Amino acid sequence: MNNELTNLLPAARRDLLKREYRLRLGVVAAMLMNLSLVTAGALLFPTYVFLLGSERAKQAHLASVKTSYFSADERALSARLTTLSGNATTLIALAKKPSVSAIMRSTLALPRPGITLSSFVYTPASGQNQGKLLVSGTAATRDALRGYQLTLQGAPFVSAADLPVSAYAKDTNIAFSITITLAP
Repeated sequence: MNNELTNLLPAARRDLLKREYRLRLGVVAAMLMNLSLVTAGALLFPTYVFLLGSERAKQAHLASVKTSYFSADERALSARLTTLSGNATTLIALAKKPSVSAIMRSTLALPRPGITLSSFVYTPASGQNQGKLLVSGTAATRDALRGYQLTLQGAPFVSAADLPVSAYAKDTNIAFSITITLAP
């Protein structure tokens, strides 16, 4: 027996059947693709709902953390930090300026023949005003007093040394007060 099959259809009809077969195969493939997309979407929906709930929980946690950080204690702490920062700035500025004891030592280290110092009054710098030092004492002669004033004016920590003209009224044992304006 012969197993060879004979196709008795004309060529045009065979081509039409092939086209219909391919069309049906394409429709079935498209239907399977759509079915798989719908199935995947249906399976992803619970994941979407879970992630949405998780996002809401994280937002609620973030809101509670923000309220705990921005409480009244935090505001008080912020105000205290601002005050401490200002104090630190002031201390840094003071550290850069010479100390009162250093100014006194420098003043006492200057040569002063014929001069006896009796008191010092220090006024710190404030705002636009420079620091001042009032030096009082007794001078043996006018020349000794004038020499001490010139020595003070030449000191590196002094910007001006003012002595009233009335201090030169006496010849000996002259009581004086020199106002020293400190250099910035």
